[in-house]
Amino acid sequence: MSGLFWVPGGAFNIFAIRNAGLAISQGIVASSIVMVSFVWGNLVFREPVKSQMAAYFAVWLIMAGLYGMSYFSTAETLSSENSSNDLHRTDEEKEEEQQDLMRKSSDSFDNDASITEPLEIQQQQQPIGNRRSILILGKTYSRRNLGLLSALMCGLWGGSCLVPMHYSTGDTNGLGYVISFSIGALLVTIMLWILRYLHQLFKLGSVREAYAVLPSFHFRVMWLPGATAGALWSLGNVGSIVAVEHLGQGVGYSASQAALLISGIWGIFYFREVTKPMIICKWFLSAFVTIIGILLLGYESSPASGGR
Repeated sequence: MSGLFWVPGGAFNIFAIRNAGLAISQGIVASSIVMVSFVWGNLVFREPVKSQMAAYFAVWLIMAGLYGMSYFSTAETLSSENSSNDLHRTDEEKEEEQQDLMRKSSDSFDNDASITEPLEIQQQQQPIGNRRSILILGKTYSRRNLGLLSALMCGLWGGSCLVPMHYSTGDTNGLGYVISFSIGALLVTIMLWILRYLHQLFKLGSVREAYAVLPSFHFRVMWLPGATAGALWSLGNVGSIVAVEHLGQGVGYSASQAALLISGIWGIFYFREVTKPMIICKWFLSAFVTIIGILLLGYESSPASGGR
């Protein structure tokens, strides 16, 4: 069951980053995971807290701090991209207006045809400069709005991925749950890959062509960085499971979202992604708010009994 939460959540996360941007999408994902996991622990599993008001205030502090860290860690990149996009904004708006006029003036035959055309063909027919919307079944949706919705869905699924552990018993609880979690994620990933292949097979009608259009695994290039990333993620996942087991869903999994603190420090001091002193100060202020929220939430919550 955890695989059904974790794997689709990763797909939502990728779609959100590509269409809404890294900063805002990761801020929404991390903060919504905190809220969802705390709601599971507080309302469903009835994990005790000293004060409901103080506990929810701590959750809001964590959410605000996480969003701030996510935003300020990419603030310089966003500002540079926006300044370059401003030079072409007028032309893009003109192209969008022209496309709207063409769509409104099209006859009913064209409208019926656009409904039955595949999404890929509809996107190819759009002007190259207009990539801020997606045409689905004859209706236009903003890429940004779909990305924000996908970020919320990722938070909903991500905050629930360890919920099935609360219903496991015996040796399958705690660290023993790591094996079943991993097997579940592997099976769901294989299942989704097979479904994608079947979709391409139905679409192209050729076994060889359907296999050829699937993304390459890039084993020669990715075996070392991919294996390293997987090992690091697995260690972090083990820590999350132990935290949920001993602190509960609301506190343990919420505190684990402070991973943005570590990634932000890597970005500032090692990769030099943020260099402006004012932005760095704002990032550390957001990190301080997050830490205060985690400490307050830990103080207001009592240790869980066996992760239940």
